[in-house]
Amino acid sequence: MRNLFYRNRQLLWLTIALIVVWGLSAFFTLPRREDPQIVPRYAGITTLYPGASPERVEALVSEKIETELRDIEELESIASTSMQGVSIIDVEIKDTITEVEPIWAKVRNELEDISPELPLAAEEPEFEESKGKANSLIVGLHWQLQSPVNYAILHRVAQNLEGQLRNIPGTDSLELFGEPDEEILVAVDGIALNQLGLTIEQLAAQITASDAKVSAGEIRSKNELLFEVDSNLDSLERIRRIPIKTERQGQVAQVGDISEVTKGIQEPVTDLALVNGQRGVVIAVRVESDFRVDSWAQQAREVLSTFEKNQLTDGLALTVILDQSHYVEERLNGIIGNLIISSLLVVGVSLLILGWRSALIVGSALPLSVLIVFGAMKSLQIPLHQMSVTGLIIALGLLIDNAIVVVDEVNIELQTSSKPSVAVQETVKKLFGPLLASTLTTIFAFFPIAVSAGPTGEFIGTIGTTVILALLSSFVLSMTIIVSLAGLMHQRFPQPNQAHWWISGFTNAKLTALYRWSLATIFRRPILGINSGHDLSGNGLYSFCQSATTIFPANQP
Repeated sequence: MRNLFYRNRQLLWLTIALIVVWGLSAFFTLPRREDPQIVPRYAGITTLYPGASPERVEALVSEKIETELRDIEELESIASTSMQGVSIIDVEIKDTITEVEPIWAKVRNELEDISPELPLAAEEPEFEESKGKANSLIVGLHWQLQSPVNYAILHRVAQNLEGQLRNIPGTDSLELFGEPDEEILVAVDGIALNQLGLTIEQLAAQITASDAKVSAGEIRSKNELLFEVDSNLDSLERIRRIPIKTERQGQVAQVGDISEVTKGIQEPVTDLALVNGQRGVVIAVRVESDFRVDSWAQQAREVLSTFEKNQLTDGLALTVILDQSHYVEERLNGIIGNLIISSLLVVGVSLLILGWRSALIVGSALPLSVLIVFGAMKSLQIPLHQMSVTGLIIALGLLIDNAIVVVDEVNIELQTSSKPSVAVQETVKKLFGPLLASTLTTIFAFFPIAVSAGPTGEFIGTIGTTVILALLSSFVLSMTIIVSLAGLMHQRFPQPNQAHWWISGFTNAKLTALYRWSLATIFRRPILGINSGHDLSGNGLYSFCQSATTIFPANQP
């Protein structure tokens, strides 16, 4: 079993082929984004209480809501701010909670329960949770004509573009900004209203009662059914024909007889978006977490190009404000470029020290280990972003350690006139335990990073995960494929009696003598070696304790 892959060549090459196919297919299908996604654990609750002092807001609104929310054990903190006419409550979920939607559902239920106990003048509490995803694309539609902005046209064009972007596979959500609310304005003639003997409040009450949104009654049995009159105020003419009940007999009038009914933009506007200094509407799009941002963005750019050529109204302009795919590609291409350069440096150093045969085998451990990591990331649903790739770069120097030790041990076994099959078997027998122990100790060092909780763990946790995956793949490869390739390489290219440096590696007699002298000195005086090691580790521990602790570096001016 220890030389199974060496004896069975078909199994060896088939395993290598499967690793390559598995890793490459995973690499080209892994979701890609700029940064890891952080679970949104923060939310705000805003309650308007017009005209109330901060003290009344605190006593009648904030305290009641806080008391109700304290029944939810999963909440980490509840902080309120009471101001003139408004209550703002910030809530935070515990870092150990990863599924936040059920907790937010509990918060909404508690708000519904407490709403009847709030003052009548207070509005319904408005719950808004923080967004955990960054916008993948932000597009602005803005007015270019000298005439006043026609928000009706902007709204229609923006909705058309929104529908086309929504139909792209992978689109998660869309949000419009700067789209002002429309309103129907009833400008009443005061003289005509006085002639009817009505006040503005009475007229407003009659118009409100004519709206189909007002319930007309209900039937109660096992289920409650609400009835509404089919008289929805869906047009200006419908509003103009609303009959007016007057206090004077014999007088019949409609809303259109005493007022001018128009439809327009609510003034003053509640939302305003400026694109290149001009008024417009902004569309923000988010992509699903398990989708490649670059592939989605390519389709989105095609949609925008077609829309701009064929459907964009004259006088309107389309501007791409943010395209996250450019940042993702730039960031990942830079990191992957560093990965390739690091791999070449590792192979170059191995060539100088070990020779071309050993360097070739050691170098093969890098791409094979990385491909296994990509396949494992696909299975574990870990996206490709700067943190996960950074973990691979950190693991580069660790990946070849096992391979170097295995290849060197095979060469030593072969120098004793052992057959390649015996050398492979003895190498696995001798090194399996020591390499497993050294691999596990390094894994345990990165394990706390991989299992870190909260936003910090969600951001940097994949660094530890990818390092652990790389170390495990390196150990498994070294005990199976690398050791078999080392035996096959010696069988195909035997070691010559007089080898040059590119065959057996660079050696220097003086450096070798110095190294042997240092080893002999430590072996003769083990206390000296132990104390030297303690001094070095002690200085390092002292420096670590004196260093400032922070997750991210401070911004430099």
